[in-house]
Amino acid sequence: MECKKGTAAMLEWRGRFLGEGILHEEDYDQALRRAEELERSGVITASEWIELVKLANAALLRLR
Repeated sequence: MECKKGTAAMLEWRGRFLGEGILHEEDYDQALRRAEELERSGVITASEWIELVKLANAALLRLR
């Protein structure tokens, strides 16, 4: 059951923050805070959090 919660949370995060494929700095900050909340609350694992951070970094760099 926990795996399903984590998967659903990650899909929701991706849809919310990576829908356009790029992140502006304000959205990047929000994305990182949300990813941290998910990890701290135990919804996602530390390795899943790292994956989200990498995705956010790549989306921010696409803007430049």
